[in-house]
Amino acid sequence: MSDKIAIFFDSENIPANKVPLIIENLAARGDILFQRAYADWSIPSTNKWKEQLNKTPITAIQQFHHNEKQAVDKLIMMDAIEMAIKHEEINLFAIVASDNGYHSLALRLRELGKRVIGIGERNKVNNIWKKSCNEFSYLEELEEKDDNILLEKNDNNSGAAEIDTTTDNSLKDFSLEKFIESAFDSTPFYSDTNTKLLSQLWETIYRQKSDFNVRDFGVKSPRELIMKLDTKFKLSDDGKPQRTFFVEKIEKNDVSNRKNGTIKRRIQNYRIISADDKSGDYFFYLGEINPQSKGNILEKGTKVNFQVVNCPDDNGGFDNKNGRATDVIVIE
Repeated sequence: MSDKIAIFFDSENIPANKVPLIIENLAARGDILFQRAYADWSIPSTNKWKEQLNKTPITAIQQFHHNEKQAVDKLIMMDAIEMAIKHEEINLFAIVASDNGYHSLALRLRELGKRVIGIGERNKVNNIWKKSCNEFSYLEELEEKDDNILLEKNDNNSGAAEIDTTTDNSLKDFSLEKFIESAFDSTPFYSDTNTKLLSQLWETIYRQKSDFNVRDFGVKSPRELIMKLDTKFKLSDDGKPQRTFFVEKIEKNDVSNRKNGTIKRRIQNYRIISADDKSGDYFFYLGEINPQSKGNILEKGTKVNFQVVNCPDDNGGFDNKNGRATDVIVIE
């Protein structure tokens, strides 16, 4: 059963540019029912937040300070406790703030039977705030999703000019696969099996991308889309007249199939590798770099070793020409 979530932002001590990342990570856990951002919106330092609120469906709550430094903190605490009492359906409260005064709020919410996630900047929070929460996440360590996880059909950024149409289609299909895989990982398993209900998977997908439409990928239903991703997922059903469909992820881990190559192209969060053995080109998402090579600048000409996921022209239901790589290691 997915969580019912309320998010409270102390907008005066959290950077506005982190808002989409925070919401994306919390949305993977369940349904976000309330999103509120608190500040004295008349002060110039909130301008970046006001820009973000024009793009994100968050309710802005105004609180003048009246010469009181903790005015915003106190209003958040009162509203969160009131919501916890009035809305029994909400089981998860996310308090996004680096201000350490929220530890008493976290403790009170937990006394009321709620789970509390604290989110703040590593160099500002102290132990009492962190330890008062059921979970605590540092803004700097929230999992970065691919900002272009579903590439637009008419992408006009400068990187797109570096690859041809075939590569662009390959990256779009790969991005779709990674997006579905991310949603799959965020969906609970069905009973004690290694499968997940197709209906629940699609609920997760819509939480992460509300305008997702299978027709954008040349199919008419979720079932058809999963079948098209048959190198990564397996679709099955219970055989009953009113069929229930299940999705299973296919794991491939042939560690012996590694190659060396050179990065030849770059586009957004992807790189294209030309294999030294002349077997063709392989692309990978930057999030799949081996941890020991994190921080390396993967420019053209960089020598790498990589794990083969798919060989060129062996990518299942999509018309891809490039192979796919993962676990990329920079060769010194």
